[in-house]
Amino acid sequence: MSSRIRRRTAGVLGAALLAGAALYCARDEGDHFASVGGARSACELPVTFKIPTPWKNKRSERATDDEERSRYAPCDVVLGTGQATVDLWVRVYDTGKKGADPLKALLDYDGQGMSNYGEYYHDEYKNRLTIAGHPAAEMGYTVEPPDPNVSTFRRRMFAVVTPDATIVLGVGGDNPGADERTHEVYDQVKSSIRLAS
Repeated sequence: MSSRIRRRTAGVLGAALLAGAALYCARDEGDHFASVGGARSACELPVTFKIPTPWKNKRSERATDDEERSRYAPCDVVLGTGQATVDLWVRVYDTGKKGADPLKALLDYDGQGMSNYGEYYHDEYKNRLTIAGHPAAEMGYTVEPPDPNVSTFRRRMFAVVTPDATIVLGVGGDNPGADERTHEVYDQVKSSIRLAS
């Protein structure tokens, strides 16, 4: 009888160890990533980049100036869930223009979508850098909502010139819980961006 108990205990212990190992491996993997951009993508762009899952496309139904001057539609996605949810948007600017200025493109989108949020100020700004080996500019800003009960939050943007067009990309969330996630997603996108083949 004692050998049966030992066998059953060993079996339960073995199963618990395997489950623990599987859980550790799942935690160790971190985010899973999806590639977007390029031909026949959910967001057809002249570049590709990686975003963490889960994500959903929230493409605007109404035409914009960008759609009129570009064969690429604007890309608007929501990443994650809960308090860490962040929005990512991409606009294709001056398609096919040679020698485009990434800083001008970036400044044309300065404050994009922030008219309802009160004051904002730049706290990060870089010009004359390269992203994916191409001329780029970037900025970060902090938004201070008019409601004193709502905390400030951050947004980040960059513009990069490609042979096909200048891309302007922004990442941000409207709640303070998304600040760290905004930084993570922004860095991931910036480091993974490549020209679509």
